[in-house]
Amino acid sequence: MTRTPTVAIIGAGPRGTSLLERLVANAAECAPDRPLTVHVIDPHPPGGGRIWRSEQSPLLWMNTTTDECTMFTDETVTCEGPVVPGPTLGEWARQLAGGNLPAPPGFLPAPSASAEAGRMRDGWYTTRTTQSDYLSWAFWKSVENGMPRVRVHSHTGRAVDVHDLPLGRQRVVLADGLPPVDADVVLFAQGNVDIAPNAEEARLAEYAAAHGLGYLPPGSTVDHSLDHISAGEPVIVRGLGLCFVDTAVLLTSGRGGTFHRDASGELRYTPSGEEPVLYVGSRRGVPYWPKMQYGLNGTPEPCGHLDAEAVAALGDRPLDFALDLWPLMVREITHAGYRELAASHGELLDVDARRFAERLDTLDWDGPELKELVERAVRFDEDRIDVQETVQPLAGRRFPDLDALQNWMTDYIDAGVRRGRDPRHSASLAMLHGLTHAFHRLVELVGEKRLSPTAWDHDLPAFLDLCRFLTSGPPGPRLEELLALTRAGVVRFLGAETKVTTGEGLFHARSGNVDASVTARTLIEARLPERAVLRVDDPLLRALIRRDEIREEGAPAPDGGDRYPTGVIDTARLIETDDAHRLKRADGTVHESRFGAGILFSGSLLASGRFPSPRSDDEFFRQNDTIARAALRELCRREEPLP
Repeated sequence: MTRTPTVAIIGAGPRGTSLLERLVANAAECAPDRPLTVHVIDPHPPGGGRIWRSEQSPLLWMNTTTDECTMFTDETVTCEGPVVPGPTLGEWARQLAGGNLPAPPGFLPAPSASAEAGRMRDGWYTTRTTQSDYLSWAFWKSVENGMPRVRVHSHTGRAVDVHDLPLGRQRVVLADGLPPVDADVVLFAQGNVDIAPNAEEARLAEYAAAHGLGYLPPGSTVDHSLDHISAGEPVIVRGLGLCFVDTAVLLTSGRGGTFHRDASGELRYTPSGEEPVLYVGSRRGVPYWPKMQYGLNGTPEPCGHLDAEAVAALGDRPLDFALDLWPLMVREITHAGYRELAASHGELLDVDARRFAERLDTLDWDGPELKELVERAVRFDEDRIDVQETVQPLAGRRFPDLDALQNWMTDYIDAGVRRGRDPRHSASLAMLHGLTHAFHRLVELVGEKRLSPTAWDHDLPAFLDLCRFLTSGPPGPRLEELLALTRAGVVRFLGAETKVTTGEGLFHARSGNVDASVTARTLIEARLPERAVLRVDDPLLRALIRRDEIREEGAPAPDGGDRYPTGVIDTARLIETDDAHRLKRADGTVHESRFGAGILFSGSLLASGRFPSPRSDDEFFRQNDTIARAALRELCRREEPLP
C-alpha cells in the first residue's frame, strides 16, 4: 500500500488559487495513475484571501478593468502544462447576470454580485466584493475540476510554523490549537504580509499612545477602523497611492458625501458634514497617474534604446543603473511618446509628422538635436515630454503658502484627469508602453546578473516605485473624484518629501515646497509597508527565519557577500531544473519540499502585484505552472511505501 501524495498550499488568495488550478491541470500528466490530496490553508475564505476578502466596503474598487483580468490560462500562455480555459472577469459577470453561470459546490456569491454583474461592461472597475466572488468561483471551480483524482481540503486557519518530518515530509502547524496538516510538499503563497514597524513608525506609535493621539500604521488594505476620526478634524495623511484613495473614499463617500455633475459637466462634491479635513503629502507629493481610459492603435514596438546592441555598447562590466541604464530608459520613454504624437496627432506639430518621426529615429540622442527638434516642431508645452519633471513634478518648486500649493495641485490633477480620459493625450499612454519595455529589459538584465550591486541599494527600489506611480494608479473616475474633493476643500495638500514630527502633544507635518506646517491629532500612514524580510510580522516566516530555514535574497557585493538586501525571500533561480522557486536556507542550500511564489519571493518581479491579463502570455501563469509541475514531479520521485 502506498501513501496518497499530498500538497499543502499556504495562502488562498489569487496566487494560491492559481497554484491549485495548475496542480489540478497537471496532475494527470505529472502524477499518472496516482490520486492527489491538496490542503489549502488561509484564515480568510479561499479565492479572495485577505486582500480580496468579501467583507470589505462595497465602496472600494479594484484598479483593473473587468476585461483585463482573468484567472485562467488561454492559448497564448506558453507553459508546459495543459491550457484549461475559463472566463475572464467580464465573461464571468455576463454569465452571472444572465443566470447561466455554473455554480461549483462550495461557491456562494454575495447577494449584490448579480446586480453589479448586470451593470458591468468592458472598461468597468468592479467592486472588490464582486471581484472576491469571481476569485471564489475560480477556486471552487478548480476544486470541482479536480474531482475525483485531486481531493482538495480547505482549512480556515493561520499557518504559524512548518517542520521537517522524516522522508522529506512537512508538518504545517496551525494557530488556535487546530490539528496540524502533514504534506509531502508545501507551496508558500501568502502574498502581502504585515511588516513590523520601522524605527520611525514605532516612535510615532509610542508617541500617539502616550498622548492619546490616533496613529494608523502602513498596511496593504485599510483594515483599521476610521470611526474615531471626528467630523471637521484635521488629519495628516502620508501617501498618495491606492491606499490613500481607499482612505479618502471611506472618509468622504463612506460618510454620506455625494458626487454630482454641474451644468457644465464638471464633477462636484457635496459634503455630508461628517468628513474630516485630509492634509495629504508623500515623497513625490502628487497622486499616482490614473489608469488610461483609452487604448492605442496597435501595440507599440520598442524604440531600441535598450536592445542587445545598445547594452553591448556599454561593455561587459557591471552596469551602473543611474549612469548606464537610466539615460537609455529616458530615451525609450521619450521616443515612444513623441512617436505616438507624430503617428496620431500630427495636427499638433508645426512640421510634417512623417518627417518628424523619421528624424526621431535617426537623431543623435546624446547631443542637442532632440531639444532643437522639439522646440521647432512641438507646438504646445503640454505635449513636450520631460521625464524628470514627470518623475518629480514638485521638485524645486516653492509656494508662498498652502493655498498657493492647493491651486497648483488643482491644476495638476485636472491635467491628469484630462490626460487619462482624452485620447488627444495618447502620447502619455505611449510613454507608459516605453516604460514597460524598459522594465522588461531591466528584468532580463537582472536575470543575467549584469547590474552593479549598488543598484539594489537605492536605484532599483526607486525605479520600481516610479513604475507603480505611473502604471498602478487609481481608475480614472477616482482621480476625477479626488479633483472634486480638492475643489471642495476636503482634501488639502502638503507637498513633496513630507516629514512628520511630534511636539506639544500633536503631530506636525511639513514639506520642502511650503514654509508652513500643519498640526493634527491623527496621522494616517496611507501607504504600503516597506518590504523588509527581517521585519515580517508573520509567525510562520518569523519561525523559519529564526531557525535559518529561509533567508533574504541579496545582491552579491564585489567581495562575494550578500551586501544589498532585496526585500524578498531567496529561492532557487535555476529555471532549467526542478530546483526553480524552491526556498533557500540561510546557508544557501535548497529545501527539496518547499516552494515559494508571489510578491514575497525572488523570481516574481514580473508576476506579482497585479492580476494577469487575458491573451497576454502572462508570467503569472507560466510561473505557477512551473512550480506546480515541479511539485508534482517531486511527489512522484519519492513514492515511499507506508511504514
